[in-house]
Amino acid sequence: MPNFYTRKSTRGKWTKEDLEKAIEYVETCKSIRKAAIRYSIPRKTLEYRIKKGNSEGPQHMGPPSLFGKANEIRLVKHIKAMQATGFPMGRDDVRKLAFNFAEKLGLKHKFNREKGMAGYPWLARFLRDHPELSIRAAEGVSSARARGMNQEEVSKYFALLESILKEHALFDKPSAVFNADESGLQLNNKPGKVIVEKGSKAVSTITSGEKGETVTVLACCNAEGTFIPPFCIMKGKNLKKEWADGMPPGSSVRMSEKSAYVNSQIFFYWLKNIFTPRKPNGKVILILDGHSSHCSSVETLEFCISNDIILLCLPSHTTHYLQPLDRGVFKALKNRMARSF
Repeated sequence: MPNFYTRKSTRGKWTKEDLEKAIEYVETCKSIRKAAIRYSIPRKTLEYRIKKGNSEGPQHMGPPSLFGKANEIRLVKHIKAMQATGFPMGRDDVRKLAFNFAEKLGLKHKFNREKGMAGYPWLARFLRDHPELSIRAAEGVSSARARGMNQEEVSKYFALLESILKEHALFDKPSAVFNADESGLQLNNKPGKVIVEKGSKAVSTITSGEKGETVTVLACCNAEGTFIPPFCIMKGKNLKKEWADGMPPGSSVRMSEKSAYVNSQIFFYWLKNIFTPRKPNGKVILILDGHSSHCSSVETLEFCISNDIILLCLPSHTTHYLQPLDRGVFKALKNRMARSF
């Protein structure tokens, strides 16, 4: 558990009510010094406030916020909007959000670049300055999986989906309801079953490679059954044209130096350049799982708002039941690949 800094100074701890009482005391007793001592307000501050006729509370102490008031309001709006569509953000989610936002704005900061997160002191101050937020504690994955499907959470999800469909008149527009999902595929030859002498224990067979390339496939389709061309991510710098051979028309491959997995930058690229040009005009729903790459960018949310895209999150740890692409596409694809290699 991190240690948050606690101010020991009494500066700025007086309130607006203290100031009002001190001013009344001065009007009665004519002594600014005694009023300052009585209500723990610096004498110079009390003199200045009486002279200016200002009875507001103390100004914020300490250095100014990294983001400034306007950008912090954008962060708050983002967090609230994510909760409204099923993406409640934990502490680490907010820290990632702040880091990505600072990078996007080009701000000089001391956040942890290795982890891609803002620090706990920043989070503590942010929550203090915005008491309307209450960041939930993240639940352990093992306990959530042990319970399996949570009926209450599933019911809330379908109630939210129904309300969005009604609000935007999308019940009879299956072409405007999309589901996106990504899955990692191992491009190696997995040995199948062989027929051997009864009683044999260790049986080996030759494959073309012990471990092949990993590729992440981001697939998307609507409730009408129309698919957007696959978007693939591979680890490396240089893209080889032959890797796209045999892929459906319009498919694309993107290289990533760090890994073959989707991050917030890659997801935004897909959303802006692959998904949006192919979506119909008007409001659409895009149903996703709760992976942090889908919700850790203010840029992503603001882009969705300006392009009539409503993000909707599936309940945690239920995608193996509720994720259409996971059940209907990727499961069959992996089974087919296992038999083919």
